[in-house]
Amino acid sequence: MAWNITWRKPHKKKYGYLKKSYRINGRVLTEEIYIGPDEVATKILTDLATRELIDETDITYSGETILEKITSTLFFEDILIEYTGDERASRALKNVIILMTLFKESKRRLFLKRLDKSILKNSTDIKYLEEVYELMNLVYKCLGDIMYDLLKNAIKQHKISLKYLMVDATRFKVYKDGETGLIKFGYSAQKRRDIPQVNLVLGVNEQQIPFFVSAHPGNTSDVTMFGDFLKTMRSKYQILNDSVEHKIVIMDQGNVNEETIRYLRWLIRYNFHFLSMVRSSSVGRFTKNLDKSEMELIYTREITKNKETRIYGKLVEAEVYGRVSHVLVCYNPDVKRTKNNSLDRRAEIVKQRVASLNKKGGSLDGKCDVVNSLIAKHSLKRAMEVIKHEKDGAIELVVDEEDLDSRREKFGFFALFTHCDMTPVEMIKVYKSRDVVEKGFQELNTDFSVCPIRHSEDRRIETHTIFTVYGYFVSSLNQRVTRRSGSILNP
Repeated sequence: MAWNITWRKPHKKKYGYLKKSYRINGRVLTEEIYIGPDEVATKILTDLATRELIDETDITYSGETILEKITSTLFFEDILIEYTGDERASRALKNVIILMTLFKESKRRLFLKRLDKSILKNSTDIKYLEEVYELMNLVYKCLGDIMYDLLKNAIKQHKISLKYLMVDATRFKVYKDGETGLIKFGYSAQKRRDIPQVNLVLGVNEQQIPFFVSAHPGNTSDVTMFGDFLKTMRSKYQILNDSVEHKIVIMDQGNVNEETIRYLRWLIRYNFHFLSMVRSSSVGRFTKNLDKSEMELIYTREITKNKETRIYGKLVEAEVYGRVSHVLVCYNPDVKRTKNNSLDRRAEIVKQRVASLNKKGGSLDGKCDVVNSLIAKHSLKRAMEVIKHEKDGAIELVVDEEDLDSRREKFGFFALFTHCDMTPVEMIKVYKSRDVVEKGFQELNTDFSVCPIRHSEDRRIETHTIFTVYGYFVSSLNQRVTRRSGSILNP
């Protein structure tokens, strides 16, 4: 008898087990194999395909079996046939995506090394060097349509939720020396401008299942990429209106401008609603006359057994981008405390550096350059000024305490706005769910290993990236299925 997955919640967290029942002399006996916490159980299951098992005749699951079963429920091969017109090519592409999802290796190694030991080898009769890239080229122009068809089938077959739609953009580094139409030099986390990269817009639901993906040149702004997403929603996702009564698009302040909000308000007629953070530069006008004592506790999260973070909020009516909206003004004392400590620490670093330079001596211009560089590094240009004293060869640091106090007053505040009728508790809960898309980017970079991208042509770089998201889609759907039914082979 095959093993099934079961879930338990002994300490408010889910833990997965492989479970099998059998009879000996009329008695029903049960065996269990502990898999791990909820978030890693699926990863461990897929690892079964990469390592030798003690008894493979008993444990019938492997990563390939699991993911192929899920792709069958989505009619993935039929979708690919529709766009390629080639049954053989479609089967091979589906298997490429499954292998890419399981193994962090190049497609060359997947075909030359992994495929021979895979259960998929008998259904994939292609030769890597001659055909793999040509097969990728077949679907390059319809990658978004394939994603959309997968989503439609997932809604129909597995009743996945699309109540909340979290959308964000990220950058993936590409290992190339020069720029192309897709690969552009752009900013990195270290604020370098010389990083060759590709931008990706990803949309997921609250179950972390992707529903939208698009690739853009590496220097494309977040607002431009989000506008592309909205146009797709407007032209294509109307079809989902029959499946979902209300859909809430959740976005960060980086995607907010007047044009974007106008688009979102236009989509209300199609039951697409939105919740967004107000740009930090505009929060001050909502907090100017706010009394903190009137703010109610709307969110708590346990950090440790003896510590929790709290957010207080008050709902007000205010104009945002030309129309009155529901604005939730939020206050987090932990963030205020952390930022105050950071500001004091940065200011003290500059002060100590000035004192140290005055003791050492040296040219005034050199001292000023060092201190001004340090001031800029710690974002204190408006609050600090360096003055030279020619007579005694010293420099003086003038600190604008009013500017520092003004910053301290704003720390800990942020604001959300929407046109929906939601309570403060609902608004903060919905917005906090956007962490799901950030987790998706992390998984694409780690578990699914988007990088390094080993292609040279733009169309193949884009196809490789979107193929990785297809694998993420199938894997995330697998988690949804196993949590609901406890069985992979009978979703």
